[in-house]
Amino acid sequence: MDKRFIKKEGFEVFNGNELIIKGALEAGVSLITGYPGSPVADVFDVASSIKELLLEEGVLAQLANNEALSVARLNGTQMEDIRAMAVMKSVGLHVAADGLAIGNLSKSGKKGGALVVVGDDPWSDSTQVPADSRYLAKHLHLPVMEPSTFQELKDWVKIGFELSRDSDLYLLYLVTTNQADGGGIVEVARHLSPKYNMNHPIELDTRKIPVNDTVLLPPRTGAREVDLKERYQRLHQACRERKVNTLLYPAQGIQEFGFISSGLAYSYLEHALWELGLQGRFPILKLGITFPIDSNVFLDFASQVKNVIVVEERRGFIEEAITLILKDAFQSGSFSRPPKIWGKSFPNGLPGIPSTRGLNPSILIERLGELFLHFPPEGLERLRVQKELDLIEEVSKFSLEIPVRTPTFCPGCPHRDSSNVLLDIKKDFRNPNYMKQHHKTQPVDLLFHGDTGCYTMLMFEPNQDLMHNYSGMGLGGGTGAGIDPFITNKQVVFMGDSTFFHSGMTAISDSIKNNQDIAYIILDNKTTAMTGHQPTPESDTDVLGRPTFAQDIEAVLRGMTRRGPIPVLRVNPAYREEYREVLEETILKEGVKVIIADKECGITFHRRLRKEKSKMIREKGYLPEEEFINITPEVCEYCLECTKSTGCPGLTVEETDYGSKIVTDLSTCVADMACTKIKACPSFEKVIVKRSKKTIDPLKGIDLKSFPQPQHGRVHDQWRTYISGVGGMGIGVLTSVLVHAGMREGYHVLFCDKKGLAIRNGGVYSEITFLKGPLKVSPLIPNGKADLLWGLDALEAARAIDPKMPIRVGSPERTTAFINLFKTPTIRTLMNIDHFSIAELETLLKTYTCRDQYEGFDFSSLSEKYLGSKLYSNLVMLGSAFQKGLLPLGLDSILSAIQDTIQGDLKKNITAFNLGRRFILSPEIFSSHSKHHPFQNLFEEKQEMLARTFRKGKRLSQGYRELVQGALTQLVLDDETLRHFALRVYDLIQYENLDYAKSYVNRVLSLYHKDRLEFNYAATKAVILYLAKVMLIKDEVYVAHLLTSPEKLGRDKERYHIDERLGDRVIYRHLNRPQFKIFGFNVEFDIVTRNWQLRIMKHLKFLRKILSEWHRPEKEFRQWYFEMTDRFDFHDESSYQLYVQALKTPEEVRGYRQIRYLKMEEARLKVSELLGMSSKVSSLTSKLPQMKETSKARK
Repeated sequence: MDKRFIKKEGFEVFNGNELIIKGALEAGVSLITGYPGSPVADVFDVASSIKELLLEEGVLAQLANNEALSVARLNGTQMEDIRAMAVMKSVGLHVAADGLAIGNLSKSGKKGGALVVVGDDPWSDSTQVPADSRYLAKHLHLPVMEPSTFQELKDWVKIGFELSRDSDLYLLYLVTTNQADGGGIVEVARHLSPKYNMNHPIELDTRKIPVNDTVLLPPRTGAREVDLKERYQRLHQACRERKVNTLLYPAQGIQEFGFISSGLAYSYLEHALWELGLQGRFPILKLGITFPIDSNVFLDFASQVKNVIVVEERRGFIEEAITLILKDAFQSGSFSRPPKIWGKSFPNGLPGIPSTRGLNPSILIERLGELFLHFPPEGLERLRVQKELDLIEEVSKFSLEIPVRTPTFCPGCPHRDSSNVLLDIKKDFRNPNYMKQHHKTQPVDLLFHGDTGCYTMLMFEPNQDLMHNYSGMGLGGGTGAGIDPFITNKQVVFMGDSTFFHSGMTAISDSIKNNQDIAYIILDNKTTAMTGHQPTPESDTDVLGRPTFAQDIEAVLRGMTRRGPIPVLRVNPAYREEYREVLEETILKEGVKVIIADKECGITFHRRLRKEKSKMIREKGYLPEEEFINITPEVCEYCLECTKSTGCPGLTVEETDYGSKIVTDLSTCVADMACTKIKACPSFEKVIVKRSKKTIDPLKGIDLKSFPQPQHGRVHDQWRTYISGVGGMGIGVLTSVLVHAGMREGYHVLFCDKKGLAIRNGGVYSEITFLKGPLKVSPLIPNGKADLLWGLDALEAARAIDPKMPIRVGSPERTTAFINLFKTPTIRTLMNIDHFSIAELETLLKTYTCRDQYEGFDFSSLSEKYLGSKLYSNLVMLGSAFQKGLLPLGLDSILSAIQDTIQGDLKKNITAFNLGRRFILSPEIFSSHSKHHPFQNLFEEKQEMLARTFRKGKRLSQGYRELVQGALTQLVLDDETLRHFALRVYDLIQYENLDYAKSYVNRVLSLYHKDRLEFNYAATKAVILYLAKVMLIKDEVYVAHLLTSPEKLGRDKERYHIDERLGDRVIYRHLNRPQFKIFGFNVEFDIVTRNWQLRIMKHLKFLRKILSEWHRPEKEFRQWYFEMTDRFDFHDESSYQLYVQALKTPEEVRGYRQIRYLKMEEARLKVSELLGMSSKVSSLTSKLPQMKETSKARK
């Protein structure tokens, strides 16, 4: 149990969601209910984490099926003196509106209190519509309370209950994203045990219920509306008693400017004024209740200033309200000299406070700075203000073009199984031949209606074709109902299990009633995954871990469809072929159809699996058996069919001697085999590692205990750091460690941890500020003012200085960049859409931060090599940053913070921290030898390999040596090119024999003698690469060799830490789909092969001769390229460059069979266009052989 929540006094650090719960406990809450939604979804996770305390106190934390049901609970609690809280995001408030309007307007006469905590998202980071909940609250006559600081965020929960009690009104408690995600150090108090709690239920005396007040229906409604005025007056009186609305920095006489603000916007205002050197120079009316505004408080303030500047996020809610108050006061004669009101516009046409999206300190510095330079207040330091404006302008002009990082399904996500299959189905349903052959019908264009959940990420690559519109949660079917009568398309809706119980079953009922032609695919993963894995009505426990009845979606649906011909099918989407068959057959049926895709959420499944593995390691010291999915780079063609179909972040790109290849990321891949089911190529295999002893620690012999103490940095007024990365890299853990360490050092700490996309592999970041004292600043870092920029991911670090982003924290004058240089590709990169270079990012980061202080290294690979996973790289970087003296923290504070923050695997995390320290002190220990051997080394290595692996190996090795050395007497090329040449000669010997390799060498030499040094032998270099590529036809024989070659097996031993001396063994299960053309028929089948089978297959080279039709298109393409190479000619630089481009066309010929055949034809067409552009070589195109079109190529 988290002891912070039972602390009775003193100071502690909390995030915003935790502060809501802590405040509720200090207020004596009895019920915490709601429906999870960002940014306040973590409220329910926090409640679950302290369930022992809640159960002891009788506090009920309970998720409702939807927001409307949660606010109905509030209405129920107000029948007694019970304090109750409902928590939801802004769009959930729309769902709850009807219940809120009735509950708020009715009167119970009890002395409890009802808070509606609403999470607004001003920047629309994770919310589908730009919401400003104040306007809906006003419509519902619901008072709005806006805490500003983190201390208020906690303390005002209790005050909010008191205001609700005294006014007999519900209260909307407005929290924004940066408050919920942020946090800091606050003073705590003891919690209050609720008088009414679930441990001691009472019996209501129903005779005493004032039904005239609690049953709000006409004719009573009008009376309740009339007495709202009196209830608002009571609210204002209670606010005055508690000083909820405060006038700060009052001055003598009439001031030129005064500010009105509320919520986090007030903190941004104070922050901006501090940076401008003007904090405390202007009167500020800080409103705690922004609806209804206390007119007396405002008019008292307005009488002291000539100009009122309203600072608020989004639309001018306060500005409109005070303008109306002033108008009424002026018209009544009670206020003769009204001040001017500014907010969304400023004097002289200067830009005012933005009315769209959110605010941050830098926006206010820019807008107010310009205003003050035009209308200088007393005491203005013009140079300081101009310096601030210059810095904002400077960082806004940085020149960066970096790719976006879109979120995606997690590795192991069951929704990927569904999206993969449906992408294929949608494509095939459009194909007339497919539909005629398989369904005896015309092509069908599937229409997909969007809904709310993890599957909302279907809007991103590679799944955009599976989401054509979006109306809101549970409304996908309703959207379809609108278009259904007017189209012939078959329609599909994805729906989550939590959405089903929220509002989805109503949509299905509506579809049934109205004979809609639609297929519902219910993605039943047994959790509310999108918001952090809260329980659903299907779960057998609630938030507090108490047993509950587990409802069954299929049983509910069968009850709804009992007497109708409506299919309800349950299938596991992991079984791809069976799932596809069910989907195709069901979608094409008429009417409503429901398919339940039943597979557990990947995160919960693998979280449980990791616990089991950890237990095994604790007991035995090792795992007796592990399974991995491996991709053999030599077999991979980089066709990207696997990444385009799955978009799985467990796949990554590796640069090899043969170009870019797709491989699995050992630290991310969960071996769910989703990528293998695409069956696009034979490079995938299951690797089973068996061990009987503990592996040798790679850190053995490295001193991780004795370190000199570094000189750590000092904090003057404040120190700011920005941490950027990708979900799953441990940004939250690193943030928590630094925050707790800062607290132990005695700093006043503020932070904002934006982790909304953490579980969806999106970009995440944290901002941390250490203050020497409790300055009135916000948790955000102004533009250009980060002292340290951490980049757990280099791309996301560059995003922190991108002028197109709302926050750009780095500057050359102030910021030290500390960067992990491991490349984590985006999904669009994996799909060959966006590209980025770590070297180019590093150049940008050095340019726009302090170049002399820049630090960059591949910490991920260091972590994976010595600790077995990249996931420890955050603590490795922490140790390195500490030893470099980049942190204003002592060792004891950091170590204590690690112990406080990290519950499991503490020892390994401490080791990671110490590894980072040792790396800074002794980098030479960790220097790894490059896998990229120079020509001579590779040449000798391949000679030795031939001599060792063939029966007549010495003779073959000698032939290889003579062949290459003979060519070198003629080839005068750079080492890198000769290296590629020697490698490919070796490959061709392995593929066929020495004579086959000689034919390659002769063609290279022939072209080389026509080539010219003045063009840097570009044509020769192209032919060395691409002639080998077309000659190394990856038939079943050669693939068998590549999958079992000594080089490949040796690399696998290193990759999976296989030590045969300890009895380690590797078992391979190769996932093959061979194809042979026999007597004119294509014979194709799936087979899982062992190494011994492939070793037999690789010796069957004679099949290439006796099966004349086998891989015929590849052979014809090879012959076509031979003749193009043999006819190489040019007459000037232009024609030369065109021919070089033609020689490089095989670069884009990737994949196997049908995928490859289409690209071969495209290459031929491209060559015809290229060579046709040169009069000298145009005649050659007619002489080039035309590849015969095959039925497969046509298809």
